[in-house]
Amino acid sequence: MAAPAAPVSENAVFPAADIAKLLAPPEREEPAAKLRRLLHAHRDAGTALVTCGAYDAYTAAIMTRLGFPALYGSGWQLAATKSMYPDIGVYQSHQMVQLVHELWLGIEGARHTTWYDSEGATLLDVPPMFVDMEAGFGGPTQTFTLATELVRARAAGVHLENQDPANRTCGHIVNVGKQKRDKVLVPRKDWLAKLKAIRAASDAMGVDLVIIARTDSVDGALPGQPSGGVQMAVEDAWEAAELGCDVIWPEFNNVDLEQPQAFAEGVRKYYPNQMLGFNLSPSLYWGKAKQAGTLITNAQLAALGYTLQFSTLFNFRTAGLALEKGLRKFREVGLDALADLQIEEDAQPQVPITKMHQKFAGMNRWLILEQVLSGK
Repeated sequence: MAAPAAPVSENAVFPAADIAKLLAPPEREEPAAKLRRLLHAHRDAGTALVTCGAYDAYTAAIMTRLGFPALYGSGWQLAATKSMYPDIGVYQSHQMVQLVHELWLGIEGARHTTWYDSEGATLLDVPPMFVDMEAGFGGPTQTFTLATELVRARAAGVHLENQDPANRTCGHIVNVGKQKRDKVLVPRKDWLAKLKAIRAASDAMGVDLVIIARTDSVDGALPGQPSGGVQMAVEDAWEAAELGCDVIWPEFNNVDLEQPQAFAEGVRKYYPNQMLGFNLSPSLYWGKAKQAGTLITNAQLAALGYTLQFSTLFNFRTAGLALEKGLRKFREVGLDALADLQIEEDAQPQVPITKMHQKFAGMNRWLILEQVLSGK
């Protein structure tokens, strides 16, 4: 005799259709494939993919909602915003893996809240992330390991520089008093070995990771050797191009077009389709160049082959300026400052993304979830 069927309570059934509305449909295109597709489209059109660095879920969510085509995970911003360290390679290697996960939470959160609030009318694109691997935090073994973890965390691309991990510093030369020192480079073969390690990790993970080879040779030197220069950086680029690196990024330390043009012409003489990267760093004096009428343009750089253009610290500097201004006022006048903030928000031609802060974080979605699961 068959056992009687267990009683089914209607309370055990949840409204699946209502729950489904809470989550945006996942994007099916693999992140690395998407980033490479976007880069190739810009290269073929003679334009540039332009973006900047996100440093937490908050900045990633705002950039996703604004439609940025890609996000950059900057090591400088990670060091400063998470640990208040300078950019000297002292944070733990896998903190970048954690940052990629945090950026993904921001991307997903923005997509889910927008999907829910628009009743399914607006599905935001996923901006693929390319991130900083510094100098690999060691040799090829450490580089391979970090690359596999970044792939697992959904990074679409990574960049690796030719500085010595034991002596690395920010790409914009350390000042010691009034003296500048060269960045300490590793022999080219050591840099190439670590780039190969990234490719090996990518292949092992079954993902065609976008590889960005960064050279600091314009303002760097091997220990005991003369300072490098543009030609040394060009020769680095030839080797990286021969390895099949997707993008080659030279670090420059001025706002003139002369060095970027010389580098691009040197590389593309033999590798005419090679994509180049350019750091629109706020460490450089773009404001003074604009005031002088000599500011170069994104289009000029794109015409030279700088397909990937990004500002490492634009979010950091923008947020810092706004926060300092607001906090100084709040410290001085208290509630009046909050009232003025709300008046300023109301006066904007478009409603600021973060004005409705509860909605920004998706609180209305979670309240609905609570209701449908409790049967209210």
